[in-house]
Amino acid sequence: MKHGIVSLFMIAVSLILVCSAATLLPAATEPPALDKKNMDLAVRPGDDFFRYANGAWIRQLEMPADKSEYDAFDQVREQNRSRLRELFASLAAVSATAAKGTAAQKVGDFYAMAMDEARIESLGSTPLNHDFRRIAEAATTAEIQDLIADFHRENAPVLFGAGVEVDLMNSTAYGYYLAQSGLGMPDRDYYTRDDADARKLREQYLAHVTSMLKLLGDTPEQAAAAAATVLALETRLARASKTRVEMRDIPGLYNKMTLAQLQELSPGFDWGRYLKNIERPDIKDFIVTAPGFFKEMGLMLREVPLAEWKTWLRWQALNAYAPFLSSAFVNENFNFFSRAMEGTQEIEERWKRMTSLTSNSLDQLVGRMYVEKYFPPACKQRMNELAANIKKAFEARLRRISWMSEKTRRQALEKLLAMRIEVGYPDKWEDYGKLEIGRDSLLDNLRRSGRFAFQKNLDQLGKPVDATKWDMAPQIVNAGYNPVYNKMIFPAGILQPPFFFAEADDAVNYGAIGMAIGHEMSHGFDDQGRWFDKDGNMRDWWTPEDSEKFKRQTKLLVEQYGAFTTEDGVHVNGELSLGENIADYAGLTMSLAGYHLSLQGKKAPRAIDGFSGDQRFFLSFAQVWRGKIRPEALKKKIQEDVHPWGEFRVNGAPFNVPGFYKAFDIQPGDKLYRAPEQCPSIW
Repeated sequence: MKHGIVSLFMIAVSLILVCSAATLLPAATEPPALDKKNMDLAVRPGDDFFRYANGAWIRQLEMPADKSEYDAFDQVREQNRSRLRELFASLAAVSATAAKGTAAQKVGDFYAMAMDEARIESLGSTPLNHDFRRIAEAATTAEIQDLIADFHRENAPVLFGAGVEVDLMNSTAYGYYLAQSGLGMPDRDYYTRDDADARKLREQYLAHVTSMLKLLGDTPEQAAAAAATVLALETRLARASKTRVEMRDIPGLYNKMTLAQLQELSPGFDWGRYLKNIERPDIKDFIVTAPGFFKEMGLMLREVPLAEWKTWLRWQALNAYAPFLSSAFVNENFNFFSRAMEGTQEIEERWKRMTSLTSNSLDQLVGRMYVEKYFPPACKQRMNELAANIKKAFEARLRRISWMSEKTRRQALEKLLAMRIEVGYPDKWEDYGKLEIGRDSLLDNLRRSGRFAFQKNLDQLGKPVDATKWDMAPQIVNAGYNPVYNKMIFPAGILQPPFFFAEADDAVNYGAIGMAIGHEMSHGFDDQGRWFDKDGNMRDWWTPEDSEKFKRQTKLLVEQYGAFTTEDGVHVNGELSLGENIADYAGLTMSLAGYHLSLQGKKAPRAIDGFSGDQRFFLSFAQVWRGKIRPEALKKKIQEDVHPWGEFRVNGAPFNVPGFYKAFDIQPGDKLYRAPEQCPSIW
């Protein structure tokens, strides 16, 4: 379940970042950093570098039945999840007698209730009866709006999302943001496209909603009619929603309005009443990310009959909590969102799902336990050293880029030098003293954790911005760059093998770790990050001429990635993935420069297993993106995810780096060869 307002500013990517692994994995047990047995040397690197580097590994991988995709990141996630399971199970065994209010009691009780299948089965859908009763009793659309506010207070973005984030135009203050939401399927295009795949999916969605409502006790006729109402209402919301590409337009997200202006834009919704319901009537200004959506939402609240809103809201309540009800609801939810949409064959074991739920719901409360047990302090120092070296390489490139004017260059250098790196975990932990967790039921704990998260977010409004705040839990496998803080974050969860080998040569580590650092740095200068200055304020600090030159270069990337297709001909969306593709290209460029910088004054390293240092650099990059994905999941990723699938990353970014051509003797006639004029020169 996706809770809260979607963060607009955390440009996050599941990438690779790790520290020295000596304290985590004894060198004697480390597998080879690069193993030729995983490659397919029969493939020409210029024809398909992804399979040249990983072909044998891919053929030998048996896709787990409970996964829609599986790669090196999943291996780390599974290891982390096993660690958390062990921790949670031990706490659950003693939390009943633990001191009330302690972290051990809260984490242990949450996990215990999540794993109490007998109780959850016996309850069925009854934990939602209070919601259903209030929906049934609503006599006006104003009362429907009251219910929407109640869901928001549980951190569920029903109809629209709302929350506090740093003001894009003033990084020293928080703003109150409003974002589009309200759809049952994960993307507006599933409702608006008219191709065969979209039509089939809508039919499956109708059948899914019907099946879920029948589980509540509706007759087949009642359920089918209600499902049609749900689809029609959500389709209208979808047509008013911005596309994912439009949501990448950072200036277009910033539409500041007074309460009076917002009420005029969306007159069918009583915003003053909403603010009273969330107990913040003092909010005077709003940053509306999708004005067209809120205009249509206001019209719909006047035009759509009350009965239809009640039908839709009943579905929203059920859909939000379905994964946490009895098995009949869980399985039907899985059948549509995982089996139909992603091709996943089996649902994950309960302990896996509930371990992830506990970790996500209790965030830093779990993170603090995780780092105390599994994160070596030496990682921070090692990571800072790596980042400093890559920053030097980036600075050198910025100083000599020929297309950039001195005016823009000066500010770009200021931004780079001001950029911070935070590693492992935050310096200041969140206070969970006001969060209550008990042994009554899983849904009660979910509601309480949702209310806690909502209130914690809302309480920031009017206070000074806390630049030490983390947008990622320390235990997750991820990394990211936040432009409003101008900082990179590398959580402890990813700082471990197999992404760094303590005994490997520098080429391997620069190809993996160095590329990751360069990638995140580059997000500060991609098509979104470039709108923010060194202090995190959104302003156009580029000259108009430099902006046009930048756009011409990035257009080449849009065209390159748009040419990649799935086996059944679905094209990658080069506009949606542009930020990641810029960062991959720049990250490889910076990390390769950093690797060469590290060799100055040294004898050229000898070849290992027949591969030179530069070859091992690129093979290391390719290795960390190896994986398999189901056809349904690949099409879904192309539509929804700004991150390209690993194959497109490996067969994309290196072919824009001149050093790659030299390393592998890529020649005209190779399938992926690009002439120099087809390659961008950005960072």
